Amino acid sequence: MLSLHQRCKGTATIDSSLLKQVEGARQYWREVLKRVVAVIKFLGERGLAFRGDYELLGSPLNGNYLGILELIAQFDPFLARHIEKFGKKGSGNVSYLSSTTCEEFIDVMGEKTRQTVADEIREAKYFSVVVDSTPDLSHVDQLTFIFRFVDKKGKVVERFLAFEPIESHTGESLAECVVAMVESLGLELSNCRGQSYDNASNMSGKYNGLQAHLKKRNPLMHYVPCAAHSLNLVGVNTIEASSPEVGNYFSMLQSLYTFCSSSTNRWGKVFRNTNGISLTLKSLSGTRWSCRADATKALSKNYAKIEEALANIASSDEEKRDTRHEAGVLCAKLKYLETAFMAFFWDTILDRFQATSIMLQKSDINMLTAVGLLESLRAFVSTQRDQFEMYEKAALNVTGVLHTYKCDLQRSRKRKTFGDEGSEPKEDPSNLHDGRKKFQIDTFNVVIDKLVSCLDHRLSAYKELTDIFGVLFMPEITSNSEVTKHANALLCAYPSDLNSSFANELIQFRAFMCEQDKSPSKMLNTVLELGLQSVFPNVYVALRMFLTLPVTNCEGERSFSHMARIKNELRTRMSQQRLNSLAILAIESDLVRDLDFTEVVEEFSRRKARKKTVA
Repeated sequence: MLSLHQRCKGTATIDSSLLKQVEGARQYWREVLKRVVAVIKFLGERGLAFRGDYELLGSPLNGNYLGILELIAQFDPFLARHIEKFGKKGSGNVSYLSSTTCEEFIDVMGEKTRQTVADEIREAKYFSVVVDSTPDLSHVDQLTFIFRFVDKKGKVVERFLAFEPIESHTGESLAECVVAMVESLGLELSNCRGQSYDNASNMSGKYNGLQAHLKKRNPLMHYVPCAAHSLNLVGVNTIEASSPEVGNYFSMLQSLYTFCSSSTNRWGKVFRNTNGISLTLKSLSGTRWSCRADATKALSKNYAKIEEALANIASSDEEKRDTRHEAGVLCAKLKYLETAFMAFFWDTILDRFQATSIMLQKSDINMLTAVGLLESLRAFVSTQRDQFEMYEKAALNVTGVLHTYKCDLQRSRKRKTFGDEGSEPKEDPSNLHDGRKKFQIDTFNVVIDKLVSCLDHRLSAYKELTDIFGVLFMPEITSNSEVTKHANALLCAYPSDLNSSFANELIQFRAFMCEQDKSPSKMLNTVLELGLQSVFPNVYVALRMFLTLPVTNCEGERSFSHMARIKNELRTRMSQQRLNSLAILAIESDLVRDLDFTEVVEEFSRRKARKKTVA
């Protein structure tokens, strides 16, 4: 028996040759599939198309998938021999290079990435949800799901999970979709600490919005309005509700862009052939205020040159009459002192708005930084009230601009005298101030006040959460009794996550961090790097929950940009499962690039039996 057992372990069995042959075949097909997986990973993480017009090896129209396999075969003798032997046998012959194999691998790799993200969220425990929707090119309304959490290294991460087609936009139906998605990932809604959406009523409604229905299920899911959207609305509300002069300026700016861009000849005369112009106008948009900042900067930096170019077009005999007339009208508007004033004023304001907005759109930004940025922007806008003379001087220094306000150039209005009044004509109340004073009071001051008022209104939405978590970042001069009071308030807000020793922990932690950076991320990283989780467990949990709170839903907007490239006009009939698989491979490309898909081959073989042995 010992001899038999020893022989069975070696190569002396009767089927040893057959086993070697099977193992050789298994290894062969594994090597083929490794190359297939590598190509799919390359195309998937870049969001590129897979298939072409024909699924034929050797055809220039066979798409990126087969084309890259052919390219690799030029330098890989193994793949070259495989393509030569199996690649052109047609359907019914196993080669593992077909579109069927490719689609199955896309599903398996997408599911593996999705499960990896779900495992990360479960390990982090606390998470927040960001949801947004948009119609795709096949007129299906797609709901995107973004989950925000703090990973084991203390880094704030926002991950895309899936697109979900929806038909109803009510807050209740959207809440059901969110709950179903959380449950499908194996997560507990009770561990969700925040939710962030845009300012649409079905999302942010206090009574019937999505955030209200989710808070009924979990009161700890605090709603945080998207800071970037809120900042955009500040500018929109200022234009709509302030002086008509502001709306006229931006209308003129759009008219100027339309006039120049409607003809390559005009664009060349105004921008391309004019020396010293490096910035060009941009079309205005109601949702992207960065274009307004770019357009205003281009005008303010090249004001005199643009005016001169328009004057040349208006006086040129080579241009059509309508073109000369339109150029003359725009040139006349640019000569007004108010227009030049607005160009320099809005260039300053929008430059700060744009820089703040770009920072607010970062996925790892925390609420403390976001509120600080909005408060500093409000302070900056407030100080501009005293800068009227500076903007006026800059406008007066522009060549060709009139040195008189429009109001002073117009005939004074006299109010009609009725029979029971005296014979002396009375001035209209609107004429009590000169043009300069009238512009300062009715336009400049109104714009500043409206901007400050809107920023105050947006900041109030974050007051509750900043008051609750503010105890973590109180200055060192704060007394221990005050710290204890606010720590107990945070403890009452999260009784299931913190215990009664939180206040004492926080007082010691403040003394420990007195000479270090007290930003939320730095504080959390210090705890992790020094292994202080057992010393300050409640502080560690509180910092993680605070960093988990979302600030913007810009990651959802970015997922729509990826969807537009994946499900484009040539692929509108793509299935929802394929869309989700390709989307998560492309959007989470940094994660996909580091994943090991060796197990995918085994998963692939288990899904469906094949003629060839691969596992």
